[in-house]
Amino acid sequence: MLEYLNDNAGGVTAIFTLALLLVTGFYAWTTFDLLREARQSRLMASEPRVVAYLRANEVHSNIVQLHVANLSGAAAMGVTASISKLTDWPNPFDLDNSKILRDLKFLRPHEVLKFDLGVGPDLFQDDVPAEFQIAIAFQSLDGRAFSFDDKLRVESVEGHSHFQIYSIDDVARRLKEMTDALRSVIGSRRLRVETYDADDREAERRRWDEQRASIKGGDRSGDKKR
Repeated sequence: MLEYLNDNAGGVTAIFTLALLLVTGFYAWTTFDLLREARQSRLMASEPRVVAYLRANEVHSNIVQLHVANLSGAAAMGVTASISKLTDWPNPFDLDNSKILRDLKFLRPHEVLKFDLGVGPDLFQDDVPAEFQIAIAFQSLDGRAFSFDDKLRVESVEGHSHFQIYSIDDVARRLKEMTDALRSVIGSRRLRVETYDADDREAERRRWDEQRASIKGGDRSGDKKR
């Protein structure tokens, strides 16, 4: 065996050298792949994700709000947005060509900005909900550019089916609150409102004339006694 290896030392060396090259190449390829995945993970971790969607106001549920949110853990720079209505309604539409949306500039990680879009009944016409187009441009901290472009539909808002009648319910609820507040002040009694008319003015004028006459009469009797 030793004699065979000695006689074929060149071939054995070549075989082991080739095996070493294959192992080295495998480790080099694996290391490169790991570095590439690490780079992609680093880029994704520093990549902002700004989106827009519609939601109902948390306090007044008949008001629809536009939410501009950064869903990522990385900050977004140079944020600018624009929204336009694809339907002829609502009118007026205050966010059309809005300077506030154009100059958002910066969004912190997981920050959400909220803008009132319109009142529920105004967002429908002949039972057809309004539709909007929004475009957002933003950058990562290392200067990479991103964009978001989508259509926003009012029917995507939870509870939108009640928007057209909610305003009536809201008025009724407010009237009930006012009635309860008045009852707490005056109880169940009715308020009596008295008017001040021409007869009242004439009676008051006569009283003043009588008082002046009595004062003058008292002054004259005092002068006679003197």
